Amino acid sequence: MFGPATFHAAMAEVVVGTMVLASLCAIGCATATFLPGIAGGRLSSERVMVTMDKASIAGALLGLAFMPIAALSGSFAADNVVNSALLYNKFVYTGLAFGFWASFVVGRVRLGPGIWQHKSLSALQGATAAMAMLMTTMASSIGGKLVRGESLFDIMPVWLPSDSATVLSPIVSAALLIVGIAALVVVIRLGPKAERISSD
Repeated sequence: MFGPATFHAAMAEVVVGTMVLASLCAIGCATATFLPGIAGGRLSSERVMVTMDKASIAGALLGLAFMPIAALSGSFAADNVVNSALLYNKFVYTGLAFGFWASFVVGRVRLGPGIWQHKSLSALQGATAAMAMLMTTMASSIGGKLVRGESLFDIMPVWLPSDSATVLSPIVSAALLIVGIAALVVVIRLGPKAERISSD
């Protein structure tokens, strides 16, 4: 029977699937920048690089669009866990994943596809995608624990902290939110303007 858990599973699969595609393509672009001779040079060919670049940005954008839906549907699918540390941490890791993916998209859009031609920026984009995928995997694994009682990390020897949570008061949370928004405004308004990198 169709219910919140089924809807959440569908939304989570869309998010994870598109993010896996974005991560693999982003890491492929970064790898081709540092190891142009990999796979006989086919991975770093212009046609393949353009395809991986477009697939990474498309996957990240689609995943970002569905991530809030997956997060909200997951909270409805998790029964009787309103005060659960796992539920709190699921939202924390979801927020981290959203932030990393948003950074990945903003960096690629502002600097253009030429970002992959600079080793330092390419490494940063690849690392951002890898961290974003780790946070996405962690959030989805916690979701699996909440909804089905099992997760991907059950078979892993390591597990990021998730069984305990620090809950801040609404006043402290609001203050941190204001500080974060103010910092973002200062960086956007007063920071140096980013220029698109021309592709050779």
